[in-house]
This record gives sequence, C-alpha cells and structure tokens, in this order.
Amino acid sequence: MADPDDEALTELVNLLDSLGYETIAVHSVEQALEFAQQHLPDAVLVEIAAQQLEGLEGLDAARPLRELAGGSPLLLIALTGWGQPQYRQMALAAGFDVHLVKPIGVDQLSFLLSMTLV
Repeated sequence: MADPDDEALTELVNLLDSLGYETIAVHSVEQALEFAQQHLPDAVLVEIAAQQLEGLEGLDAARPLRELAGGSPLLLIALTGWGQPQYRQMALAAGFDVHLVKPIGVDQLSFLLSMTLV
C-alpha cells in the first residue's frame, strides 16, 4: 500500500495485520512500483488524493502496476477522502478496481479482500 501520510499508513497497516494479511507499506507510487517489480503483490492500496510534491500521483499508479502484473490477477484499490461520483469515475477510468472513501470500514475492507485474495 502507498500513502504519504505516516499516520494513515500506520493505521492501515495495523488494520490489515489484524485481519491476517502480510503488508508492505511505502510512501510513494515510485516505491510501490519498485517493490512490485521484485515481488508482485496480490493487492495494492493507493492513496490517490494526496498531493505529492514530485513524482507520480496516486491515479498514475494503476497503469504501470497492471503492466507489471501482465496477466496475473491484481486487485487495485484507490483510497481517498473524496467521495463524489466524479472521483470514483476517475479512479475506475485510471484502472483501479475499487474506489474506497476514508475512513475505511473494517468489514468493508475485510469482505473485499476475502472475496479476491483466496
């Protein structure tokens, strides 16, 4: 998962760990891509609303992650505080599978991951 906000990242890691998932946390899209080149994950959660000073924005992550996955299944989840329909449409158009608005519910995330990561 990629999120430049340390506190949000720590909370999400703790949540995923408590659900029994192995997590790797990074602060940028570039770091997520570097990791995915070495070890393709089953799912990637990316904060798409954070404004980074340099480098790729969150929405830009989907295309290169899909390319790295080739034909392998990869669940891409866009995380954001923006819940308006146009932001959901932007995330889906960019290649994300799911658009989740923060705060994320434990049941919501658990269900989503359990249905896709078997």
